[in-house]
Amino acid sequence: MASSCLKCGSNQMKIHDPQAKLWECSKCGYTGYIAIEDDNLEKQIKEAKKMEKLSKKIMKGR
Repeated sequence: MASSCLKCGSNQMKIHDPQAKLWECSKCGYTGYIAIEDDNLEKQIKEAKKMEKLSKKIMKGR
């Protein structure tokens, strides 16, 4: 199972500092001590962002 970025959901996380267990995302540059192990996270984050944009677009039209 791949580790996913908390910020963008990408599964391009690499261990940055093994002793500190510090992770870094190759896609967005997020660095942190936590990476989620969920293969569907990237897909879910992209879908949520898409829905948020659509919602904002609809609200502007009112």
